[in-house]
Amino acid sequence: MGGVIPGERLIEEKISEELQVSRSPIREAIRMLEKDGLLLVNSSGGVTVVEPSIEDFQHLYECRVEMEPLAAFYAAQRRSNEELEIIRTFLLQMGKITETNNLKKVHDANVNFHEAIVVASANQFLVSMVSHLRGVNSFYRKSILEEFPLHMVHAMHEHQQIFQAIVDQDAEEAKRLMKAHIESDYILFMELCAKAEGTKE
Repeated sequence: MGGVIPGERLIEEKISEELQVSRSPIREAIRMLEKDGLLLVNSSGGVTVVEPSIEDFQHLYECRVEMEPLAAFYAAQRRSNEELEIIRTFLLQMGKITETNNLKKVHDANVNFHEAIVVASANQFLVSMVSHLRGVNSFYRKSILEEFPLHMVHAMHEHQQIFQAIVDQDAEEAKRLMKAHIESDYILFMELCAKAEGTKE
């Protein structure tokens, strides 16, 4: 099945035929994606891919800029050696993938790095809250990568600094660096929105 786009209407029967699976697992997948905020299911049973608004991204930023720096703070304090190696592995993978310009793999590696830090915070409530934002966050990150592919090189440098602070167990520095990293993403996204508005005029 080809990629879907925001606002696209999905047809359960068509997906079932393309993937050659029964409709039962398709329905389960739809329920999970709806929970993640990626799909909208209306009262008549129609399914539409979510099309986040600028306001959605602003609200997402308000959450991320508080939660992820906090997760980095506690990850620096609480990370186990095993969790540290997991974060290191994702960081190294990201460095290799960035050179390939494969945006999907870069995005996936980026997500894995951030989520590994949240898990290392050892705070189940933070893990749950950040996980709940994963759906709309994917739209956010992908839109930045597609428009600013070279940003990933800069982001890699920021990731390395965050990782080093976690290695050093410098919680305040890890928190500061993560906040700056997320703010950088948000500024780029708002530039992208302004550019899009400019083309409409």
